[in-house]
Amino acid sequence: MSPAAVIARSALGRDLRDVLAELLKLQHIIGGLVVAPDGLVIAADLPREIQAEPLAALVATVGRELERRGPRLRRGAFPTAQFASVSGAAAFIGSTPVGFIVLLGGPRADYDTIRAALREAVGAVYRAWAG
Repeated sequence: MSPAAVIARSALGRDLRDVLAELLKLQHIIGGLVVAPDGLVIAADLPREIQAEPLAALVATVGRELERRGPRLRRGAFPTAQFASVSGAAAFIGSTPVGFIVLLGGPRADYDTIRAALREAVGAVYRAWAG
């Protein structure tokens, strides 16, 4: 699925559950969630062994820290970030005006495709919610 197709059916970013559902269709994405800045879970679709609330709290903390430090590190605004494990699994975080979108990718995930789709989704949410 192309990155642009990911957001085509998501009401242009207004419905965060739809945005997440479309992103979860990417190959080798094993789960995801949408988290408010305070850590409240807005939407989640995760493997059984991963609890949404602790992950949401972690994402909100990391996301706020990245937003705060991004300009100081001269890396611009923080639209997306990626974290990888030694097993090859990765977490992708996108910052939006209403919170954070998180995707969990398996070891065979195509990082470039996922980052592109996440950037498109973040852009759609910005356009829909930023005023």
